[in-house]
Amino acid sequence: MSRTDRSPVEESAKQWFERYATTFIELAGSGATQAASLLGYFAVPLTMTTSAAHLTLTTTEQLTAALGQELIALREADYGSSQALDQVVRALNDRSVLIEVTWARYNRSGSEFQRTRVLYLVARTADGWRITAASVLAP
Repeated sequence: MSRTDRSPVEESAKQWFERYATTFIELAGSGATQAASLLGYFAVPLTMTTSAAHLTLTTTEQLTAALGQELIALREADYGSSQALDQVVRALNDRSVLIEVTWARYNRSGSEFQRTRVLYLVARTADGWRITAASVLAP
């Protein structure tokens, strides 16, 4: 049985995700509340699942509002920095990957206030990689 080498797909998605993580961390750390810089990393509709809710955002306006709310929440938490740890990228095929990452979030005094493990389903579109679904695996 032959097996296709999917490592180029995984490497491409990993580099793209690192750009997303850097963009997100810089925006949140600066206290920004406008989500425009993040919109290009997500597809609409976007499905998000947490321990409290399962949500499908069907419009760009809904996506903008949801990302903006997250940035506001981080600003109110005295957010200072974050790290994307233990990143695992696994290609499902040539056009989709699963990315699992731990987000460790710190306030401005350097104390960690949140750590979550998140699973992202990412698809390759005509415009590049886009997050199509996200699930929080552990609070």
